[in-house]
Amino acid sequence: MLKRGAVVLGVLALLGGWVVGTGSLMAAGAPKAYVGLFKDDAVAVIDTAQNKVLSTISVPKGPHGLVITPDGRKVYVSSDGAATVSVIDTAADRVGVSIDVGANPHGLALSGDGSRVLVSGWGSNQVLVIDTTTDRVIGKVPVAQPHNGTLSRDGRTGWVASQQQGATALVRLDLATWKEVARVPLDKTPRGLEFSPDGRRVFFTLAGVNAIQVLDTATNQIVAQIPVGASPHYAPFTPDGRWALAVVQGPGELGILDTASNTLAGTVAVGKAPHWSTSSSDGRMAYVTNEGSNDTSVVDLASRMVTATISVGNAPRKIAVQPVSGPTATTPAPERAAVAPSGKTKSITLSGVSYADHGTKDVRNMAKLELEADDYYFSPTFLRGKPGQKLTLLVESEASTLHNIRIAALGIDKDIPPKGKVQFDVTFPASGVLAFSCKFHGPLGMNGQLLAGDTAPGGAR
Repeated sequence: MLKRGAVVLGVLALLGGWVVGTGSLMAAGAPKAYVGLFKDDAVAVIDTAQNKVLSTISVPKGPHGLVITPDGRKVYVSSDGAATVSVIDTAADRVGVSIDVGANPHGLALSGDGSRVLVSGWGSNQVLVIDTTTDRVIGKVPVAQPHNGTLSRDGRTGWVASQQQGATALVRLDLATWKEVARVPLDKTPRGLEFSPDGRRVFFTLAGVNAIQVLDTATNQIVAQIPVGASPHYAPFTPDGRWALAVVQGPGELGILDTASNTLAGTVAVGKAPHWSTSSSDGRMAYVTNEGSNDTSVVDLASRMVTATISVGNAPRKIAVQPVSGPTATTPAPERAAVAPSGKTKSITLSGVSYADHGTKDVRNMAKLELEADDYYFSPTFLRGKPGQKLTLLVESEASTLHNIRIAALGIDKDIPPKGKVQFDVTFPASGVLAFSCKFHGPLGMNGQLLAGDTAPGGAR
């Protein structure tokens, strides 16, 4: 209980629903959650007591990364369509500052002490650090196509996923000297990564590998793999480090990992194409964004059940929940809100593989075709050619996300930069079908086929 003197000294400034005390910030009600809506160019604000959207905040195009400071006062949002990081004042729920960080900023990471934000400048081939006191960039380090990163508690050490094709790696940065100090080469493309609370491990994911990778930060070596379902994306830790919450995109699951034994302790079915997860300050609840079903799942980690589903807007990606201090805990309401439509794309399954079906194109009299890549499909999805026909494909990305096209039988594996193009030649099979896919997002339906003659879509090789 607070003494009367402490109340007099600490109190009581009421600001936009917040009570500000001596050095800490506590919500007058429940903490709020902030969700980046990639296709709405907005951030949804959720009341975690009622599990409903309170408002949306407009941000520049393509909100990609999102983090919140430990005091709950600021949310940082990167916009890869506008080369900026927006700073949201959570008292007023509006953007107060915009920071120029260069082209296509992707993921953001926050140091445990809240002093620094790491920006992965995918388009500018650099990692930047923002001081959260001044909201200014205080340093940069060259890294090729950094996608996501993670920071130590003091913000002096960073690990970053470099997605440069042919040189994919986890890169360790010394952010006191602003230099790369170690590199772990990888044969697959890294995706999401996160420091353990004690700083001894980094959990990360690789495209095409159905397991969470465990890196020992003392040796810079991968020391374990934790098998999960298809296409794991990100596995952050609960505050006490006991669990890691793996988003598994293919089956639409939250995998709960026991970090002491590096095993999968259980799974919870969530929405379609889950993208990110986070937990409440007390580690009791998890929040999972479902990009394919346009909602957020609220998961009770003790019972391993979804207790609410919140419709939030189009393509929710990153999420952060305001921390609270002390025993205050959010108890989600048991109601299940209506789920937003998941879109009009027809989806079919052939021989166990999902295809987001954007039509069939007869190319038998063509020498070149423009193929569209977007989130998460190829259009057209099925290409019908003559047996043995050669065709030049120009694959153009309409997305702000890194995609890929891989045709294993032809030895083709090419990354497609956001809003970029790749061109190459393919040869149709003498009979049957050949499969192509995005190695990052195949489990989400981003697949297609080359059909020889009148062959129907089906089991591919």
